[in-house]
Amino acid sequence: MGKLIDVVNFSKQNTGNFPVGGVIMDDYVKLGRWFSVVHRRSQLFVTEACAHLALTYSEYVMLIRIFDHEGVRQDDLAAMLYLDKAVVTRTINLLQKKDLIYREPDAADKRVRHIYLTEHGKEQHIYLRNIIQCWVDYLIADMTQGEVDTMVAGFRTLVERAISAKFAPLIEQIPEDTLVKGEDHAIHTD
Repeated sequence: MGKLIDVVNFSKQNTGNFPVGGVIMDDYVKLGRWFSVVHRRSQLFVTEACAHLALTYSEYVMLIRIFDHEGVRQDDLAAMLYLDKAVVTRTINLLQKKDLIYREPDAADKRVRHIYLTEHGKEQHIYLRNIIQCWVDYLIADMTQGEVDTMVAGFRTLVERAISAKFAPLIEQIPEDTLVKGEDHAIHTD
């Protein structure tokens, strides 16, 4: 496994945090928390900015994808967003009830549905794009262009690795001797 900090600097940085293999475990927890905070705050911002359209964050994300891929098949939309088909169907139904999109059956296969924007949906495009632009501009306001470029490249790498991750082999790398077993809930290290 990779390390967030150099083992050589461990003693300099040790502030009583739990060390695991020379790495301060708290650094991993902090990193996870930071991702979580950015994600949650982004959702809140988008949801508040979309309140007058009564859009949820999930509906917003899906609508943005439809803007980019008008006429997309419902199944392809699910694959693009890494979502379950049932979740996509529910969200599409809500967007349709809000008169933002409509579905048309495929000419060759009537079971397949293509998704298109209504006029009302098309009218929202610029506003909805500006929401994410406003938020990202706010987040990066105090960063240099070099820092932004490094962050974007890093996130691209993280996304590619997350998409290609095979969970079972990764889970096998978690040391089982740290797993709490039994009714006494004690950690067994023998």
